[in-house]
Amino acid sequence: MRDAEIDLKHGQGDPYFIRNRKQLATLKAAARQELLDVLSSMGTVSVAELAAALGKPADSLYYHLRILQKAGLVIEDGTREEAGHNERLYRAVASDLRLAYTPGPKGNAEAVTPIVDSMLRLTSRDFKAAFTDATTVIEGPQRELWAARTTGWLTEQQVEELNQHIASMRQITVSSPPRDGDERLYALTMVLAPLNR
Repeated sequence: MRDAEIDLKHGQGDPYFIRNRKQLATLKAAARQELLDVLSSMGTVSVAELAAALGKPADSLYYHLRILQKAGLVIEDGTREEAGHNERLYRAVASDLRLAYTPGPKGNAEAVTPIVDSMLRLTSRDFKAAFTDATTVIEGPQRELWAARTTGWLTEQQVEELNQHIASMRQITVSSPPRDGDERLYALTMVLAPLNR
């Protein structure tokens, strides 16, 4: 498979654009999106480590990992001896994963839009869970729960400035693998869309 060969040669620090229809179809499932998001931020890990980060049983992840592997988005990356047995290690094809957009009538909106729908469902679920947790910080410089929707008339220069801020926020999350255990896993979801009315 030609795309899989390209995936294996991809540098871990470079953005990886998901454009292949099989890969896009794979990400319609919110569970696979969540798994891939967390895996891309963790580096090379075992299923047990991935399960602990997601707060899910390891057995529930194997099915989705296999599908992500077949699509070329997850790579088996060796083994490690743990408690007297070898455990397989996995990593995302890249730490910086992005959807490739092709707008217009002959574009890939039919493939990308269901992925965005799943992202928004995950975001709603995560927001609700954080909101019901009394320890969630909701004000001050360490605020960790936000939801906002604003509209405004922007110039091209303001759109460019907004894109710089969005890129900066993405970079902070994409380049922050866990280090010494005092980090907490966060989700950041952004949507910017022109209102064609």
